[in-house]
Amino acid sequence: MKARIPRTLLGSVTLSVALLATGCTTTVTDPVALPQPDSGNSTSRPDSGSSASQPDSGAAQQPAGAGPQDDLGKRSRDGGYWPASVQLGENPELGPVILDGQGFTLYRFDKDDSSPSRSNCTEGCLLQWLPVLVSEKIKFENLDPAGLGATARPDGTQQVTVGGWPVYRYAEDKVPGRVSGQGVDGLWFVVGPDGNKAAAPAGQ
Repeated sequence: MKARIPRTLLGSVTLSVALLATGCTTTVTDPVALPQPDSGNSTSRPDSGSSASQPDSGAAQQPAGAGPQDDLGKRSRDGGYWPASVQLGENPELGPVILDGQGFTLYRFDKDDSSPSRSNCTEGCLLQWLPVLVSEKIKFENLDPAGLGATARPDGTQQVTVGGWPVYRYAEDKVPGRVSGQGVDGLWFVVGPDGNKAAAPAGQ
């Protein structure tokens, strides 16, 4: 049984959100952030029942080096990817953290802005830090819907935000659960469920 809640404004995108009574899962059911094709022709909005869950954004950028990005499917021009879900996880050292649907840790960037939300990771930065994008049917599992949002990227896609902070996956995390991006350049940190930097629970 599903309980409906009002349509929620996530960044510049209005989304229909459903809460499952059996758990804390929100599902975005409206297609969003469809970038314009290179030809300049208008893009029609796909039916929300379509099996396609990722907008076509043209040729994808492939960051240098083999790694976890190889199994991410279609990529945006900025190198972003569309995960099936974004969810709450637990790290033995950092406590509650945010993961993508494959179990890879997500990060925030201190040079980004959270109010209003804006990503400042561009060009070379995107070779290592992969924007996590909102897809047509993304699921947010065990996260507070009030803290979730989206912000526009230069390539026309919408990046997931948590607590206002755009979130990314680190290309050097080769296996799920790794946090090798923690503290990189003193600017990148694992993101917690409220958008703050993840930190070990008090007393641990």
